[in-house]
Amino acid sequence: MKNPSQVLARKTVNKIRRWLNGDVEAAELNDELHRFHNFAYGDLNHKMLTIMNEAPGAVRPTYTWGVLQAAYLAKTLGYQRISVIEFGVAGGNGLVSLEETARRVEPMFGVAIDVYGFDTGEGLPPADDYRDMPNIYTGGTYRMDEEGLRQRLTKAKLIIGDIKLTLPEFLKSKPAPVGFISVDVDLYTSTVDTLKILDADASLLLPRVHCYFDDIMGCSCAEFLGERLALNEFNESHPRAKISPIFGLWNYVPRRYAGEIWVHMIYMAHLLDHPLYCADDGMVTRKSEDLKTESRQPLAMAT
Repeated sequence: MKNPSQVLARKTVNKIRRWLNGDVEAAELNDELHRFHNFAYGDLNHKMLTIMNEAPGAVRPTYTWGVLQAAYLAKTLGYQRISVIEFGVAGGNGLVSLEETARRVEPMFGVAIDVYGFDTGEGLPPADDYRDMPNIYTGGTYRMDEEGLRQRLTKAKLIIGDIKLTLPEFLKSKPAPVGFISVDVDLYTSTVDTLKILDADASLLLPRVHCYFDDIMGCSCAEFLGERLALNEFNESHPRAKISPIFGLWNYVPRRYAGEIWVHMIYMAHLLDHPLYCADDGMVTRKSEDLKTESRQPLAMAT
């Protein structure tokens, strides 16, 4: 029989622990909210941490960051609906996470978010070209249990087949403008096909598309093969569309994530010919005229 005093003590300790954890979370949220005085990052980071705290393990920081940025841009520019995409679904944990993130972000901005996942369903294609890094990747790995995954999905649409064929058909269906993509197709050749989504008509894309590239760090990743080569070739062949790292991003994500590797795997596709590329994207929340007016106000005398 349990000692009543021990039970009471344990309950008290657990209650204090929950209180302390809540206090720490509140302090972190408040810090992020007020950390950036003139930029949208403060509010976006606050929203990100709220989601991460409410659904630990169910959502990923990579996707939460990207979807929040896309939805905020869409709201600022007047879009009512956007698309977010995972290229390379495999077992499906990422796609399940992406749809959960989208479900939580939608009411924050009043922007509907459609979720799509592209995959062969058969695992990786055979790799025998050095650019596909066959020293790392083996054909047939990451095979999908399609039936099992479809039973887990509640919002996302799964698109199965060779992306050379499925992506053009997808674009013909006129989806909502794409605001975020996750590219986890491993191979150079598959990444080349995936990046063709950025050649779509401007009506199918936000002017800036946040991108996550999963296979550009560590191992034998290099500028002359794999996903990095596909990125370099895209930039060389597209004078009016560029994919760039977001420089110094670790300074702008929530502090708890500043040292994580995914921060270096977030890029932005700049569609320079997009009709709304030069429109105010809302990231600077206090413009120079506001600051000038403020600076003209008389300073309070020190006491």
